[in-house]
Amino acid sequence: MIFEKNIYTFKSNILNMTKILNFDKFLNEKYMETPEHRIKLCFDQLEKNIRHWFEKGTLSTQKAELVDIKRSTLTEIDKNLIFDFLVDDFYYQVYVIISLQDVTEEELTDCYVKVKKYNGDGVLLRRLGKDVPLSELNEDKILELFAELDEKSDSIKDEAPSVLSDEDTDLEDTSIS
Repeated sequence: MIFEKNIYTFKSNILNMTKILNFDKFLNEKYMETPEHRIKLCFDQLEKNIRHWFEKGTLSTQKAELVDIKRSTLTEIDKNLIFDFLVDDFYYQVYVIISLQDVTEEELTDCYVKVKKYNGDGVLLRRLGKDVPLSELNEDKILELFAELDEKSDSIKDEAPSVLSDEDTDLEDTSIS
């Protein structure tokens, strides 16, 4: 009798595990294969990477302080991950924007990265935006974009940086900046 009860419990456990596996399969088919979910997974990994850059990467050696990481999904087509940080007397914002229109059936390939540099008073000094392959989006690429931003603006006489407008692109979600 104890043996029969154990077999019944064992069969019941196997049946429950099968139900769980089938439910997981359903979730994978329904949600995990959507472009929105692939973007979410991409942003999850990017957030981990960003935190690492400020804890152990080059940004940590430059005494950069991560202020905030935000996500915005207010627009139906464009998904944004924004992170803000401080270095010396400057405030920086980095927007990583992935448009659902650019997501292929198989993978995420490209994103638009916009970097902004502000002075201590919150006045926008410089900005730059570029299309970047997701495979190249790393700390070095972000630092390269800031170096390019500073290089381009050094060639222009920057007497009145406050005249730069903080006009946003169509891809950027302005509700959280």
